[in-house]
Amino acid sequence: MKNLYRYYPEFNDNEELLWIVHEITSDQIVAQFFFEEDAEELCRFLEKGGGFAGFTPPFILQRVPTLDINQDFQAEFA
Repeated sequence: MKNLYRYYPEFNDNEELLWIVHEITSDQIVAQFFFEEDAEELCRFLEKGGGFAGFTPPFILQRVPTLDINQDFQAEFA
């Protein structure tokens, strides 16, 4: 049986080591983890039929922009 997912280490822009979970059929990164065990666990789950069986729709993986309100909060209540 051909694997639909794989995971591998990669450094991000901040020089942090991340474990990338890659969906081979769609050539998409579906998750990033700091710990290899977490990436391995997700790959195992996905390979056993979890998720979208190798065809995750791109809109599912889009990140929703969030605002960092910490500075405004600190300025207001300092």
